[in-house]
Amino acid sequence: MRRRKQRWKFSLLFLAIFFSLPIIAAKIPVLAEQKPNGKPVIESPVQETKVAYAAKKGLATKVSDKKSKASFDALVYFTHSHEAYAPILRKHQQAVTAYHNTENIQSLGKLFTNHFKQNNIQLDLLDVDTQKVMSQKQMKFYQAYDAVRPYVKKQIEKKDYDLILDIHRDSAKRNLSTITYNGTSYARMAIVIGTKNPSYQANEAYAEKLSKKMADLVPGISRGVIAKKGAGVNGIYNQDLSKQSILVEIGGVDNTEEELNRSVAILARAIEEAFANPNS
Repeated sequence: MRRRKQRWKFSLLFLAIFFSLPIIAAKIPVLAEQKPNGKPVIESPVQETKVAYAAKKGLATKVSDKKSKASFDALVYFTHSHEAYAPILRKHQQAVTAYHNTENIQSLGKLFTNHFKQNNIQLDLLDVDTQKVMSQKQMKFYQAYDAVRPYVKKQIEKKDYDLILDIHRDSAKRNLSTITYNGTSYARMAIVIGTKNPSYQANEAYAEKLSKKMADLVPGISRGVIAKKGAGVNGIYNQDLSKQSILVEIGGVDNTEEELNRSVAILARAIEEAFANPNS
């Protein structure tokens, strides 16, 4: 009889210990590794990263969880505001021309606003149709940079921008202006620096860093940094107004709106990672 009672007490004790183990274990830190100094390192829980998608098949555009104390301010403008893309003209049943007064690169401004906002970049679009101004003042095509200059100068005097982008469309055909990465096509981008600008090295440094970051995100999307000077080219491109000013050519005449959309998303993400929040 006494043995039976002892066995019963032993069974109850065993069950109590067995069901207490998960509770005890949950309160014990998990050791991930042992550092050289012998102190244990406790694993921290994995944090989720927010993403916003540029397109259904496009690359995810990361939105930083960390926000800087001061906003990153960018200015975008279009010196050759009527540069057009053939697929967009066809989509809107317009005659295919190199330039168009409504269906043009400037009409893509909303893409820049949306993608820059997703990446915590405060964007201002310069509200001037440069080629319309040129037509009104009877200026020649080569005078486009002179036409837009006073508007850019006035804007940057009102606000201190971290980055200034003059957005263009290249004349290159599809075989040179398009890259396919992981089954998705993108409009390639090139950054142009005018070396007649006395302080062009500062602008070039921004351009090189941005080009590298874009290439890290989508290999081949950047055509690199192109330095221009000499006869037949402007050579300054109003980059003397700010050391943070660069000219970006997005795609060529044959790129679609979807490809441009994906590339603007990559441009915005590259700016965020390279300049706005490099430690994210």
